[in-house]
Amino acid sequence: MNPLLATFGDPVWQILTVILVLALPVGIVAVRTGDVHASADKKRRQTRRVLLLCVIIFVLLSGGKILFHAQQASPPQGASRAFSSIPTRGPTAAPTPVSDPSPGPTPTPRLAHSITQVLTTFCDAITTQDYQTAWKQYARSLQQTHPEPETFAAWRKFTRCTMPDQSGDPSALTILTLTFAYGYTDRFGRGGDVDYRFTMTDEDAMWKIADVCDIMAEGCFPVSWG
Repeated sequence: MNPLLATFGDPVWQILTVILVLALPVGIVAVRTGDVHASADKKRRQTRRVLLLCVIIFVLLSGGKILFHAQQASPPQGASRAFSSIPTRGPTAAPTPVSDPSPGPTPTPRLAHSITQVLTTFCDAITTQDYQTAWKQYARSLQQTHPEPETFAAWRKFTRCTMPDQSGDPSALTILTLTFAYGYTDRFGRGGDVDYRFTMTDEDAMWKIADVCDIMAEGCFPVSWG
């Protein structure tokens, strides 16, 4: 979200701005009527001081809020990219990592739709919130173990899905990057762009998503929606 728009929508900023606007005329009246013997020139100088003070307070308040929202909108991404940093806070009970399947001796088979096509369709559907289309990219076994309403509710936390650049069709184990909406984090406290490993399977001569796990330094942990 734009830090400027986020600042305008911040209830704390709105309340303090209203208080400042209401306090301005009160302060002006106070300095102009406080000393009845003061000259008109002195009253004008005092009035300008009150206006200047209010402007400085408003600028400092707005600048601080904009800086705060700008930092919130740019979470660190190094942990999810390098797969090596430890999360700042973990779950109370660590799930069991999914073991990596041993690579097969034969090359990835050519099916009706390539892995790239299936994952691109899934990513575009997540980005456009077309969850039915994304759901159709799941294998039947994954659909049966993950209820559709709960899966859609988890997907609504994401605003975008992207596939890293690559020279050819990926293997059956592929990394996708999903972006959390502002204010949302995963169970490890990570927000912004987070990488997930998608395992593909051959179903009815077509590639389908068979498993999704959360990449961490300690392993790849199953997610609730995959």
